[in-house]
Amino acid sequence: MSTEKFRKVEHTRMAQAVVEQVEDMILRGTLTDGERLPAERDLASQLEVSRQTLREALKTLEEQGLVESRQGEGTFIAKIVGSAISQPLIELFSRHEEAYLDYLEFRLLLEAKAAGMAAERATSFDRQIIRARFEDMFAAHNEDNDATRDADLDADFHYAIAEATHNPMMIFSLRSIFELIRRGVFYNRYVVYLEAGGRDRLLDQHREICEAIEAADIARAEAAMTAHLSFIIEFFSGALKMRQRFETARARAEVLGVKTG
Repeated sequence: MSTEKFRKVEHTRMAQAVVEQVEDMILRGTLTDGERLPAERDLASQLEVSRQTLREALKTLEEQGLVESRQGEGTFIAKIVGSAISQPLIELFSRHEEAYLDYLEFRLLLEAKAAGMAAERATSFDRQIIRARFEDMFAAHNEDNDATRDADLDADFHYAIAEATHNPMMIFSLRSIFELIRRGVFYNRYVVYLEAGGRDRLLDQHREICEAIEAADIARAEAAMTAHLSFIIEFFSGALKMRQRFETARARAEVLGVKTG
């Protein structure tokens, strides 16, 4: 954890000013669930407040459920975001492909807007992060296919875009379904690989999204993300229908006594 995250408190109500700064950092994603705060002495020094003032602020934050103190370990940001999607529901989605299409449609609606917001609001640092995430994908593309690694890099790219919206609700919403996004990216990529050149098309789509955000072109960014996820939905839906037809034909063959390989 960086030792330069916190800034000097300038307010007259020192303890309340510390509380407000930590609240703002949580909202902006600078402090995340489970993150350990610096030791009391170091944190008080960064904030330039007394240790007594810091203790008062931390007590208030703990009462609000925003931080938690662990005996012998320190003070941590509480796990307040959690997941809007439970583990059993994640498993349910993974077993029922039709429901997965609904999830993908939800992603399209949310992420298309996120891409447009990122194009409008991204700072130079945000654009550098998004570009770096794309370059990681590009480097992996030129190596041996590793679907799991590709899925992780893909998810990192999409999440960097969410963070560039600077909208806490957008960031928290996407974070809350992050595990499902990772699983979705993995499975979608597996299906797309079945088509010749599918992996190349995915890379080109991500390049277009990246360049649109870098160009601060809101409409282009939204269109690029929409085209990307629509491609995934269309391909996944087509593969699902083909598999269903295959299963129906195989069942019919078994009824007729036709041997299947």
